[in-house]
Amino acid sequence: MTLRAGASGCLRLAIAAVPAFFLVLPATVHGQQQPPPQTPSQQGGSASQNFQSEATTTQTYWTPERIRSARPPELPTPTRVGPQGLPEGAQIEAPEVTRSVRPLGQGESSPPSVEPGDSLRRHLGSSPEDRTLERDAARPRATSSFGAFFSTTRVFPDGALMAYPYRTAGKLFFRDPRTNENMVCTASVLRPRIVVTAGHCVSHPSTDAAQRYFYTSFLFVPSYNDGAAPFGSWTSNQQWVLNAWHLSDGSVPNAGDVAFMTMNDQTVNGQIRRIGDVTGWLGWRTQMLSKNHVTMLGYPCNLDSCNRMEQTNAGSFADGGSNTIIYGSAMRGGASGGPWIQDFGVAPAGSEEGLLGNNYLIAVTSYGPTPEEPKYLGASNLDNNFTTVLNTACAAAADNC
Repeated sequence: MTLRAGASGCLRLAIAAVPAFFLVLPATVHGQQQPPPQTPSQQGGSASQNFQSEATTTQTYWTPERIRSARPPELPTPTRVGPQGLPEGAQIEAPEVTRSVRPLGQGESSPPSVEPGDSLRRHLGSSPEDRTLERDAARPRATSSFGAFFSTTRVFPDGALMAYPYRTAGKLFFRDPRTNENMVCTASVLRPRIVVTAGHCVSHPSTDAAQRYFYTSFLFVPSYNDGAAPFGSWTSNQQWVLNAWHLSDGSVPNAGDVAFMTMNDQTVNGQIRRIGDVTGWLGWRTQMLSKNHVTMLGYPCNLDSCNRMEQTNAGSFADGGSNTIIYGSAMRGGASGGPWIQDFGVAPAGSEEGLLGNNYLIAVTSYGPTPEEPKYLGASNLDNNFTTVLNTACAAAADNC
């Protein structure tokens, strides 16, 4: 069910004198990063690859020039498309008056517990020439597409990015070690040390073991805003990807295009803090994509040159097949891995306790069309595989979750 990549600082002494090794764990296999990626090992229907990446090296790698050069990986597009532009065989959902009760996995959200002030603030080097992307990119012409109604807008005002729950989302930078390309996706904080994104933002899949590998140099910037990093930039020491993605041929819809990263702690105002202490974190629920309404957050490069956070509000529209659901959205590449959040925001006074403002992650952006029309995004429905891999990531170190 699970793939893992990464090596935490606590493993550094154990592997410093050994170029590469594998440590077998329940449902995962453990390897190492910096040397050329190795062929993942398998155990009990799961596989993982493990890297070692020094936080300082990663921070140094991301110069302003590389930040500016980073572009999104191609948004996965359905291989076979039907006459409406949806994945072949997609079924448009009928309205549902009474929602059936389903067994759910669930984790609760939490606002931040630390206000870092300016101690983490950085500027990562955005510049006016980046705006050429915005001018050349596809521009949405409507707010709905063949009945998939939605609204997409820049998160505004800029000060909203400083508030929870917006500050749980951010821009994810990474490098493809085989092509040497710098890339961007979107990610969000799910547990105190765990960030969640799309599988295609963490690994290059293949049915051929020799062609499978993980990306490197992950840098996550919460509330990134036109080059500003108000809550700093955070490096990753371990990554996990569902086998449904990593062992696939890379086609979509995919049943499990989801990945997790464990983030290194940082010193904030003189104390060691986890990323979730600074940003807060989202809750999560499984099996909730169908017949629902979400707020999507992302950094699509067809809007604001992927320099500002965008927001889509939409309801579920169609079953995309392979455990995926389709919602309307004007966002494209760069939004990959961004959170789809149920009950987004802060519960108002007078609301029924536990009903609003829960900020449940129920999916991350997985795929969409290449053309400007139709306007939609698809995502994998979180299921027991998601829960199993998240539990593995949580158990990898004390206080991860």
